Amino acid sequence: MSWARVHRWLAIVLVVLLAVWSVTGLLFHLKPGWDRAYDQLSAERRGSTLRVDAIVPLGSIRASLGDESITRLELFDTALGSLYRVTTANGTELLDATTARRRSPLDVVDARSLAIDAVARSTHRHDYGDVADVSLGDEVAQVRFVSGPIVEVGRRDAVMSQRGPDTDRIDWLYRIHYLQWTGNRTFDRAFAMLGLALIWAVMIPGIVLFVRRFRA
Repeated sequence: MSWARVHRWLAIVLVVLLAVWSVTGLLFHLKPGWDRAYDQLSAERRGSTLRVDAIVPLGSIRASLGDESITRLELFDTALGSLYRVTTANGTELLDATTARRRSPLDVVDARSLAIDAVARSTHRHDYGDVADVSLGDEVAQVRFVSGPIVEVGRRDAVMSQRGPDTDRIDWLYRIHYLQWTGNRTFDRAFAMLGLALIWAVMIPGIVLFVRRFRA
């Protein structure tokens, strides 16, 4: 088989991959809807003023936790009031910063309040709508909004994340772009390597043909 024929057939196969890469690459450059899809929510009301005179001292926090050794301590304002996020060797807990009372694991009402407050402070709040329902897991509360996004609230640390249909759609585009088409990591990795090898397989015959024509 001649170099020209090899180059022609490999190029036909490669054009499918190039079309996929060019379309998804263009979308990654333009990023339509990216801001809402990856909206960063937080229970923390940054910039708010804490009443220092109302905050319980560290000794009260230690007493509330018993013999647990504190490795990290965070103080922040939320829709539930001022909270301590306390990390020990046994995990993370939320304590009321004015009473030292444990607030974790968060219940339905508290998780819902934190999620609504975080969304209200988002620049994309109109894309969420009202709360549809709240479901509790062992570690995470899922707050579903009527427009589709689901806000997850850590019941022990109040850490938030969110995703919606637009997030899933963009993640799907990333998987398509990086040739993760099956969900099987072993196969997808081999498929990606095959795609790269195919590029070189097209380039080499092309270079050979170019050199031959240049010499002729």
